[in-house]
Amino acid sequence: MNSEPKTLGVVLGGASVEHTISIRSARAVIGAANPDRWRTIPFAVSRSGRWLDPIESQAVMHAIHGGAREEITEPEEPGRAPISPQTTAALLECDAVFPLIHGSTGEDGVLQGFLETLDLAYVGSSVAASAIAMDKARCKQILTQAGVPVAPWISVSCSEWRADSDAVIRRAAEIGYPQFVKPSRGGSSIGISRVDSREEIRGAIEAAVAFDSEVLIEEAMPSPRELECGILGSLGEGPLLVSPPGEIRTGRDFYDYTAKYEDPDTDLIAPADIDDETARRLRDMSVQAWNAVGIEGMVRADFLLGPDDQLWLGELNTIPGFTSASMYPLLLEATGLPMTALVDRLVELGVDRHQRRTRHLGQQERAADP
Repeated sequence: MNSEPKTLGVVLGGASVEHTISIRSARAVIGAANPDRWRTIPFAVSRSGRWLDPIESQAVMHAIHGGAREEITEPEEPGRAPISPQTTAALLECDAVFPLIHGSTGEDGVLQGFLETLDLAYVGSSVAASAIAMDKARCKQILTQAGVPVAPWISVSCSEWRADSDAVIRRAAEIGYPQFVKPSRGGSSIGISRVDSREEIRGAIEAAVAFDSEVLIEEAMPSPRELECGILGSLGEGPLLVSPPGEIRTGRDFYDYTAKYEDPDTDLIAPADIDDETARRLRDMSVQAWNAVGIEGMVRADFLLGPDDQLWLGELNTIPGFTSASMYPLLLEATGLPMTALVDRLVELGVDRHQRRTRHLGQQERAADP
């Protein structure tokens, strides 16, 4: 006799510039979840960070499915708390939670910490790994220490910029041009500018500090190919499933937000047409970065490949997109894992990690008990 489906909460929307992409990812995951195994419940979060209850969330998702704007509406009640007791109670009834808020408040450890406070199993990396991967400057420090090649870079705080912008511009010039200026904590290429000369950098930094209090300035590789690798698995618990590299091809200056989600001419190619040695290096670097940062569940590692075969790891995305324009599910499908099986496996990994954590906490309590 088949058992009843378990309950999977899917958290989407959020106070992030990637609000719309989160909704699209959530719709794809909900549509792919095996109904024999999972009864999905959406938990929609508005741009102001207020959680709708499950009934409100279902209504918003139904409206979006019917053609309404992809936006989580704000609750009507003035002064409403960020999350109601009813919504918290519904979360506690979930057997697992799939966080799909991309970027700030969802991918940076904030949501993961909240779910751990509720003692819930959830998909993806822990608080620490999520926060590190989201913070480009700190992540580059760790990757550099681990021997993973990254672009030459500097980080600049907003206070440093305001105190002496000319000194910052001189430091940035030492990297050479062209270069990229981007918020240290952010996603979907929001706030990123390509700078080709000293005259352009001031405006680029001003654009980046509008999104974060710290800015990353890094060398731009000339004429790079955009390559990506997906990994599925646990940290130190069994073998990892590492995808073949995929390639992004766009006619735009770089792979910005428009190229990712709005340009119909952007091509996703999986597997990429590269030689075996480059593919091996890229996969090895992805695993090296996974272990150095302590990633769990899933990651999409983004690389740049130069004409001279120089390979740089650009970013690690611990909650990659699951939209029709997203590379991570396409890469895992190239390994023979279709979307429904991918969702199943990700949730299983989250549940297994929660069980291990619970067991370890119990052992710590027993060891501390006199």
